[in-house]
Amino acid sequence: MALISKILLRWYVKNGRVLPWRVSPKDSESGQTPDPYKVWVSEIMLQQTTVKTVIPYFQKFIEKWGCIDKLSHANEGEVLAFWAGLGYYARGRNLLRCAKELRDRFNSKIPNDKKKLLSLPGIGEYTASAIRSIAFGEKEVVVDANIERVICRLFKIERPIKQSKKDIKECASQLFPEFHSGDLAQALMDFANSICKPKKPFCAQCPISRSCLSFKYGVVENIPAKPIKKNKPIRKGYVFFVTLKPNKFLLERRPSKGILGGLLGFPTTKWDVEKNDLSFPFEANWFYTGSVVTHQFSHFKLELEIVFGETEYSKFDNSKYLVFERQNFDLLSLPTLMRKVYSQAKIYDATLNSNSVT
Repeated sequence: MALISKILLRWYVKNGRVLPWRVSPKDSESGQTPDPYKVWVSEIMLQQTTVKTVIPYFQKFIEKWGCIDKLSHANEGEVLAFWAGLGYYARGRNLLRCAKELRDRFNSKIPNDKKKLLSLPGIGEYTASAIRSIAFGEKEVVVDANIERVICRLFKIERPIKQSKKDIKECASQLFPEFHSGDLAQALMDFANSICKPKKPFCAQCPISRSCLSFKYGVVENIPAKPIKKNKPIRKGYVFFVTLKPNKFLLERRPSKGILGGLLGFPTTKWDVEKNDLSFPFEANWFYTGSVVTHQFSHFKLELEIVFGETEYSKFDNSKYLVFERQNFDLLSLPTLMRKVYSQAKIYDATLNSNSVT
């Protein structure tokens, strides 16, 4: 297994991706060391999100909050507004909570100790291992979803990944060396991205194909085994698109706990298995559009029917809601669901067409 590790590390030196949070092996030789803060932020952002999507968010995030101390003094609304579009907003909330604890408990420094890392909000086994290996050069067995695929194929682990976690970790531990485990983790990530792809892997270009049991037996594309997909439950509700004449509209800040917690959005009813009888949130001229916005969350599918409301701004008095100028809509950081609502609402309100959302 040591030979496989050496081959992958050599491959990484030549083919590793250049990423804004990463210090390459060549840079390491010249004395550069990874910034634990950047490693931590990148690992949180990369959870269930692609590298391509994360890079511009990461760069802007570091420009705004370049260190733990700066981040720790941000407010939640500001961080969540920045997070809009990345999804899984609990990550943003936990990132801020963690920064405050790092400031208060560890003098705004990320600890190397595994137990201390695991005591922090939003840091689990994988993230703690990644931080220790990549940022501090400690020996850790780092296994994310992409590395799991490589290990399953290399060792011909034929069961679905969820049923094979223990075996995958044991097999992966045979690869990780005493030194350079962070480089090997990043090598495996890049190798999974460019060679050992989920579909149509480039086995002809694979430097370790001779050691790959799945390749030997011709079953690479069948491994890891795909679990039987279950249909996601559907939740339903209404979303209120309210215009205040002549040129304003309403948003609300969602409760801090729960899905899309703390984010701006159009008012909605509760999301239930069946749509409840509709009760309007306040007095206005209401009409149904029949238009339904659909959105996929990790554990369920959401269907929201758009209901239009219209009233005079001079007559509106409800402190629960936030009033915005239509011309400023593009400047707002809204989650993807709410941007879908706006885009679909344009079909039913011609006056929105001059305010497109990209």
